[in-house]
Amino acid sequence: MRTLRGLYRGLEALYGADSGVDPVDFLVPFTAAETPGSTEELVLVREDDDGVEIGLALASRALDRLEARGHARVLGDAALADTLPVLEGLSHLCYLVEAVRRERPVSGLELETQAEVDKLALCLLGRWPVPADDFGRLVDRIFCQWQLLPGLGAPLRERYHTANRVALGFVRRLERPVRAGSLGGLRRALRKFWGADMAGKLELAGA
Repeated sequence: MRTLRGLYRGLEALYGADSGVDPVDFLVPFTAAETPGSTEELVLVREDDDGVEIGLALASRALDRLEARGHARVLGDAALADTLPVLEGLSHLCYLVEAVRRERPVSGLELETQAEVDKLALCLLGRWPVPADDFGRLVDRIFCQWQLLPGLGAPLRERYHTANRVALGFVRRLERPVRAGSLGGLRRALRKFWGADMAGKLELAGA
């Protein structure tokens, strides 16, 4: 699971986090349905008097293809169908672990919003300096070319749509530092968003 660990450490490095955890220890591989659009990522959380248990459920086929490609190719356009669900799960794990460490409550909406931003962030950093056309194409791929699984209830549908809208509002503000080649400016903006609660994220997104 070298590539999985590498992506998780990349997230931690971006945000200056040092959880000390190995994402593989939380991994729950499962066999996903072969139907198009079937879920390939799920984070399981259980809280009781003894603490918080977290499970990172990822589809075995996505994990296999991730490791076969290796870190050098996993953030390229051809790999994104497999990589994006994995990045979403790793984002949830990293954010939850930090929230538990800080004893800070986190909503499902906050988790989903941060994951949308993290997917773009790692894709940008993985191809830095970003070619001129890549920013717009990546934003379109991550924020516009998606659809919800059938059968989701209204509250979950609303959560995902809201997370997408808020994250998109924020990432549009990243275009300037990306096009200027300002890695420091990009990192500062991303870290500010990551450190904000949901109210702060809404403000940063102009929502």
